[in-house]
Amino acid sequence: MLKNGPTVIEEIKRQRDLLWGERWGRLPLTVLALALTMLYLPVWFSLLCLALDIGAELLAMHYMRALDPKRHPKRYGFVMVCMFLMEFSYSLPALLIWQGDENYAKSFAVGMIMTTLMQIISARTIHMPFGYIGFAAVALPALAGNAFYWINNDNVPGLIFSTIAAVGALAYTLIAMKSNNRLHRAAALDRKAAQASNRAKSRFLAQMSHELRTPLNAILGMGHAEQRRNKDALSQNRLSVLIIAAEGLSTILDDILDMSAIEEGRLPIRPQKVIPSEQISATLALFHPGVSEAGLRLTHDISPQLGTAWMLDPQRLRQCMSNLLSNAVKNTKHGGIHVTARLIAQQQRPPMLSVEIADTGPGIPNHLHRLMFEPLSQARRPADGAESNGLGLSICRSMARQMGGDLIIRPNKPGQSGARFVLTLQLNPAKDPKPVEQDQDQPPKGGPQHVQGTTGLRVLVIDDIATNRLVASTYLRMLGATMIEAESGAQALTILASTQPDLVLLDMNMPEMDGLETLAKIRALPGGAGKLPVIAMTADALAEHRAHYMANGLDGYLAKPINPARIEAEINAVLGKSGRAPTD
Repeated sequence: MLKNGPTVIEEIKRQRDLLWGERWGRLPLTVLALALTMLYLPVWFSLLCLALDIGAELLAMHYMRALDPKRHPKRYGFVMVCMFLMEFSYSLPALLIWQGDENYAKSFAVGMIMTTLMQIISARTIHMPFGYIGFAAVALPALAGNAFYWINNDNVPGLIFSTIAAVGALAYTLIAMKSNNRLHRAAALDRKAAQASNRAKSRFLAQMSHELRTPLNAILGMGHAEQRRNKDALSQNRLSVLIIAAEGLSTILDDILDMSAIEEGRLPIRPQKVIPSEQISATLALFHPGVSEAGLRLTHDISPQLGTAWMLDPQRLRQCMSNLLSNAVKNTKHGGIHVTARLIAQQQRPPMLSVEIADTGPGIPNHLHRLMFEPLSQARRPADGAESNGLGLSICRSMARQMGGDLIIRPNKPGQSGARFVLTLQLNPAKDPKPVEQDQDQPPKGGPQHVQGTTGLRVLVIDDIATNRLVASTYLRMLGATMIEAESGAQALTILASTQPDLVLLDMNMPEMDGLETLAKIRALPGGAGKLPVIAMTADALAEHRAHYMANGLDGYLAKPINPARIEAEINAVLGKSGRAPTD
């Protein structure tokens, strides 16, 4: 009796995948074996059996695709018939050859029968009904042919002993089939359990990230506000430690999510038409203040060849560079950091972007180079004693390889010191004639710039958590803007019916009416209210979350925890695109 449920469908799919995957090894051997039968049988008969065998095999594999026995009983029955014909057309020549007395005929016939029994055991026992029908197509003719031969020769002892031997071999075949089927089932269950565990881990990480970002947002918000308000040197120092620690925890959360996405093969790579030199310069501009504050130099040499447009994921380039630059700053006490960027031409392949980041720190011994890219590796301790989660380099290497490049440590030449990391990424030609647009995630060159300023803006903040509204209010006041609060989508719609702000900051995870539903109702409002710029302010920090929200009509995106520079840059970017000015 055939079982219900997805297990049978999955079995048939795995069975077809196995047969289809090894077809180029199995089918030529089948052709060879049946071609050799022409030494004992008429050519036309061998060719007929060959055509039946190959035709039935191909038809069976074709109709096994997306086969559900309960929904497609006739198709399932047709596949079973094809399986029987395939094995029978292979076994029948062997049985006829067994009847003759030519040299090596019986050895050849036994070899063919044993071969097909072995392939039934090894390749056709994932879905056992297929195995049983194939077994029957071999066993019944084999027993009948054996009996016919010995009876025709009037040899009863030969009939008895050969039948016992044949039944023993067939019985062992059945035992082996069932054993192999149990192994297949166990492997499938283990794989499903591993996949379920991996999905549970991903859900846990995503939920953990979401839940931790809200209190982190509050810590950073209040820390920034107190640091700006309190002028006492000791308090300033303590608040700096608090902010740095919270930002470090935020980075760890991002790294864990990235590593999880890489392990599952779902880290998105989104090539865009960009100018690599601008992306590199913008990333370096973010590090200039911190490098100068540490008493170091940050120099660069960017090839003019990188001043033209290429297809590249700018977000991943900046992420990799930021990680390498951050490591270089942590590990360099004196001297500086030099960045060399150039284009490497390749024969018959797209060119590569090469970015070398060299520091004057203590360097990395050659025997530790491989360990540096292992997840959670602590092979290189920062010179200032700062903690490192050991994920950054592993993530960057995985990203680079997904983008057709790599991340390596270049050994120092005699007389050189420090560490030299080389990031390579594949560049594809930008055939689109449209002008290059600044990526929405790219920091403005030289840090946050005021497109028309945030002073005087009226911003509606929609968030069901009072702490998040307090943080947003604190940052907006620091930027010279005023805030209107709404603790739900319904309250926000009521406010918009009588007041028109310049901008909306919208939490995406609210009870009753979530962010996307609230956005849809805002867009349905008449007049200017329906065209207000709306920025997501959410703890959903995965790249696919951002892509999903932007595809649904949001104008901007801020992942919590936020800080004054990020919120100012995103507001200016969104208002700069919309061309809006503060309302009076």
